[in-house]
Amino acid sequence: MKTIFETFKKSLHNPDFYRGVASASLGSALRYYVKAIFVLAVVATIAFSIILAPRGVRFIRDSAPSLVRSYYPTEMVVTIKKGEVSTNIAEPFVVVGSGVTRDILQEDNLDNLLVIDTVHDFNMKMFEEHKTLILLTKTEVATQNNKGNVTIQSLRNTPDTIIDQTKLLAFVGKIQAGLPYLVPLGILATLVSLFLGYVVYLIPLFLFALIPFLLAKVRKMPLTYSGAYKMSIYAVIPGLFLKTIFNISGFFFVPAYLSLLVFALVIFINMREVEQPTLFESK
Repeated sequence: MKTIFETFKKSLHNPDFYRGVASASLGSALRYYVKAIFVLAVVATIAFSIILAPRGVRFIRDSAPSLVRSYYPTEMVVTIKKGEVSTNIAEPFVVVGSGVTRDILQEDNLDNLLVIDTVHDFNMKMFEEHKTLILLTKTEVATQNNKGNVTIQSLRNTPDTIIDQTKLLAFVGKIQAGLPYLVPLGILATLVSLFLGYVVYLIPLFLFALIPFLLAKVRKMPLTYSGAYKMSIYAVIPGLFLKTIFNISGFFFVPAYLSLLVFALVIFINMREVEQPTLFESK
């Protein structure tokens, strides 16, 4: 762990360090990257678990059953048959977001939790007008995450099913009974998803590596693309660290390009102070 932190510190501002990693093996760079992103994933998972897990447990245990009884009429039946949704109630049917749901979802700009409208075809204008977290139409279900991104899922391949209040309460009961197992599994799934999300950054790094590579060409430094990629592996970690801290702190609307900006800043700072063109060897 100490070695990881020492390497991280050097990756912020140490031109001599980058001279070494440019000529070192790719394996050593990848080993550091895997260790560093694992630490970031663990820290983020612990933070999210402390912040979100208790809220989720309280919501399922204390609020979910009453919400179902309050907002899902006993006579209401939602039928999905051959990939199409139908109901036995007047539409659009709206479930207004309560204080509890807004506290859990952290969405102050949404008025509704669920809107069912199987009469009109889905379109973004309708989704925005409803100001809802979930919109169920005749053949799609659209959801919005805390970053404002909308996901549209087709129901064409959904098995035939009938949903009423009794079935919903039974489903909530199963979730409540499984909480001792679901919470650890959810934490593990969060850790894995965060770790894999960091791993994916190795792909755009092939493009990011052009920054130090072209900068070296301009400054007439004998730096190969392979060396530039190895430098990039170390230089991207500070950006991922900063993005993780912002996410934990509640700044969920972090620009997607933040990591790239920090990466470019680290590269420019460390290569700007190079005085000798032989700093980076072309190994």
